[in-house]
Amino acid sequence: MDINQIIFYFLIISLMAGIFFTWVYFLLSMIKSIKQSPRLERIKNIINTFPRVSIILPARNEERYIRRCIDSLIKQDYPDFEIVLVNDESSDKTLEIMNEYQNSYPDIKVLSVNRPDDDWIGKNWACYQGYLKSNGNLLLFTDADSYHSENTMSLAVQNINHYGLDAITIMPRLLSYDFFTKVTLPLLTTFMHTRFSPLKVNNPKSKLGYFFGSYFIIKRDTYEQVGSHESVKHEIIEDGALGKKVKEGNFKLRMVRGESYVQAIWARNSSDLCKAMDRLLIPMFKENRLKSTLLSIALFFLTIFPFMVFFLSLTLSVLHPNQLNFVILLFANITLFILMLTNLIQISYTLFFNKVYSLGFLIGATIIVSRFLARIVTSNRNSVVNWRDRIYNITSNQSPQL
Repeated sequence: MDINQIIFYFLIISLMAGIFFTWVYFLLSMIKSIKQSPRLERIKNIINTFPRVSIILPARNEERYIRRCIDSLIKQDYPDFEIVLVNDESSDKTLEIMNEYQNSYPDIKVLSVNRPDDDWIGKNWACYQGYLKSNGNLLLFTDADSYHSENTMSLAVQNINHYGLDAITIMPRLLSYDFFTKVTLPLLTTFMHTRFSPLKVNNPKSKLGYFFGSYFIIKRDTYEQVGSHESVKHEIIEDGALGKKVKEGNFKLRMVRGESYVQAIWARNSSDLCKAMDRLLIPMFKENRLKSTLLSIALFFLTIFPFMVFFLSLTLSVLHPNQLNFVILLFANITLFILMLTNLIQISYTLFFNKVYSLGFLIGATIIVSRFLARIVTSNRNSVVNWRDRIYNITSNQSPQL
């Protein structure tokens, strides 16, 4: 065996060792987060106070989903709440549907807004205008494609009262309807669970904060003290940025798992999946292109490289059987087992898809890595995000959420 072969085997074994231990870390962190993260649950010794809740529901071209969402909100068993429906320049029947509900329910208000010409982007303006129209002591922000169990609001307010919270956010069950999203989402949520685990967000020593846009309740005075949505008006992922501000302001924020209480659609089809990833990636590349490029390369080695090594070592073991080739093949098999097990656990305990989608890891990884690599090529000249029928030109003042 010559020196080049020795170097080759050393590099492959070293890389596979690093990848293996990284996936072990992901697996153990995810299991810990799933097992130890608090869940939305009834408080035994409840404090019987019921501050008025204003539900603020912005919607843009949501005629397909908004009825199901509003129906679930109307049925909440909480005794004192109003619903502020904000039509955000819809061109479909969204406003018509909103007006139907306003005519039938006295506690429903409808507001139509036009986006201003300054640097307000995303749904920030609609959320802010909904807040101005509201009168509740607690503000519940949610999305038009979400669904809520009848006791969700009561349990959330119980938690706010019991723990003396300034804000609470609920991790929803993420829904998807197409094959490519279902094989991609487990890997994305593994990284997101590692980054934004409730165990980290709920740690008072950590400045890490995050809101899930599908469900968060914040006290009105807290919302005003952090600057409302006006303070994040330039953010394309405004909910995450607002949660960060709440935590950085030393307010008490609690994140809980609530997959059986709140459902939300993460991506509606494969095109929406790509747009959703761009919404995450473009701000990250605009903020620090070098760091993001290195992350893209690391992601390739973590997700696709083990499969390449497996097929290479399998071929070499057949054509040139020797001990080192078998060692690398064994290492690749163990790594792929840990990787697939992580995917399976994510699907089984947080996403609740059919377990067969865990076998699509390589397809999902290829979609994610290709999107990352595409951003390396285009990040300098293309900063455009197409999201919810609007085009946004992203600048470097975003707060990356990865």
